[in-house]
Amino acid sequence: QGQRERIIGSVVKTRIVDGASPIAYGYGDTLSAYCNNGLVFGVSNVAGRRGGGRRLGTESASRPTGRGTQGEQDFVPGRPNVTPPVEPPYSPWEAAPITDEQLRNNVGLIPPALRPRVIFRYSETRDLLVSGLVENGNEIAEHPSVVDSPEGKGHIVVFSTNPIYRGETLGSYFLVFNTMLNFDNLNAGRKLAEK
Repeated sequence: QGQRERIIGSVVKTRIVDGASPIAYGYGDTLSAYCNNGLVFGVSNVAGRRGGGRRLGTESASRPTGRGTQGEQDFVPGRPNVTPPVEPPYSPWEAAPITDEQLRNNVGLIPPALRPRVIFRYSETRDLLVSGLVENGNEIAEHPSVVDSPEGKGHIVVFSTNPIYRGETLGSYFLVFNTMLNFDNLNAGRKLAEK
């Protein structure tokens, strides 16, 4: 099953991804935030997917068919062997880019205006810990920590950190106020994808 991250009441470093979001008003490039075994988020451009997968490094790259191990040739029984297209690289805090196949055949494709928007992400493993205890920080490093997702007439904003935890959150506390103060304008500054 692999390692499990362990972050016990620690302060970790996050980095801004989308500074144009009203949630990030007044923040600089980095933010130290309180975290206690925070959730590991992933975002996807396709509805019904489980966050685009937890990418923990190059060793955990998925196979198109989902079968076999990394050392075996990937194939589908009963079909001619075709080399799969090379997927463009993307970062752990980003959704996988939309492929031409998904554009043609995917009813679950989320329209660009309704896709999740990552506001902050966790820092790289080497810079993650600010104060406290972090074990296996690579499981949470570079994943989204604040995500804004339009839903119906409103928005769902999720925090992997705890922005209002007692006195530990002087820097992150205003993320919640920014969200509440701008509840009717959270789409401000949103850049829509071309596909």
